[in-house]
Formats: sequence, structure tokens, C-alpha cells
Amino acid sequence: MENNNFEVQQAVSAAMAEQKKKKRKKRLIILGVIVLLIIIGIAIGSSGGNDEKETTTAAQVTVSQNDNNVSSDVEAEEDEKTDGTIGDYVCIVKKAKICKNWEGKDAVKITYYFTNNSKEAASFDIALSDEVYQDDIQLESTFISSDDDDWGVDVKIKPGKTKEVSKVYLLRDKKTDLEVEISELISFNDDKLVTTVKLEK
Repeated sequence: MENNNFEVQQAVSAAMAEQKKKKRKKRLIILGVIVLLIIIGIAIGSSGGNDEKETTTAAQVTVSQNDNNVSSDVEAEEDEKTDGTIGDYVCIVKKAKICKNWEGKDAVKITYYFTNNSKEAASFDIALSDEVYQDDIQLESTFISSDDDDWGVDVKIKPGKTKEVSKVYLLRDKKTDLEVEISELISFNDDKLVTTVKLEK
């Protein structure tokens, strides 16, 4: 009887050990597949970088250099190669305004026209990435004290619709030109739109 119990116990232990080996093998296979997918994703991303396209548009902004919040429309002289299209979206810099942020520091409010040409509703901040540089150093985004403005960056619009959206960036000075770079938030390439905003000297 004891021998039978011992044999049963050995058989159960052997079966459990075999099951653990199978589970470990299965985990290793799954882990290997995940690692392989990550490597493929990185390879695709890096190969897309070789086909980098940078589309430049020139924009002239004249802003008076007093403390008043004076804005003027951006007169964009678009390069023949672009109409503001980036992936499934269109983004055009329309105007800029020197202002004060909530702390009283010099800032610039940039207004974009954002068009959604994708198949689903999307907002500016989910679809696109915006970076503004002054003297080749990125400007931080900030807020102004007035809450009356419709920023619109997080408002979804349906396919084919256009919405005016605004963002405010902290200036380093009120004379050095700005360079606005727009790219897709999620993309396998390095395509971007670059607009130069000239401040009055």
C-alpha cells in the first residue's frame, strides 16, 4: 500500500515537473516573439529615418515691441512642395501674438489651422506634436492668465473638418525668430513641417 502511495506521489511529481517545463517553454516562446516584434519595430523606425523629409514654410510676423498684446496675421509664403499636409492632417500657422503668461513673463501665442483628413475623429494634441524653437532651443509651453480663449487643442473634430487651435510658449526674448516644427505624434518616419516666424527687430 505504501509502495502504491509512493509510486502515485512520484508520478504526480513527475507530471507536475513536466507541466512546469512546458509552461516555462511556452513563456520563453512568447517572450521571444515579443522581443522579435520589438526588434522589427525598431528596424522599421530606423529605416524610415533615412527617408527624412523636412518641409519648410516661411512666415512673416510683425509684432510691435511695446508691452501691449498686439497680434498680426502670419503671411505664410508656402513652399511649392507643401500645403501644410502632414500624414492624414493639415496644420498651418496662421497668426502669432506676443503676450504675457500667467506669471507675467513674455510669451507668444501661436494659432494654427488644424484639419483632420483621417478616418476617425481626432484632436490636435492627439494627432500632432508641436515644438517651437528660439535660437535652436525649444520653448516651454505655458498659459496666459485669461481663460477666455478657446485653445481647442484637446477638442476632437470629425474627418474633413478644420478647427482653429492655439498654444502659448514662453519666449527667451522678443527679437529672435521662432521656428515652429509640426510632426505626427505617432509615425514611422521623420516627416515634419517647419515654419519660421519672424519677430520685428
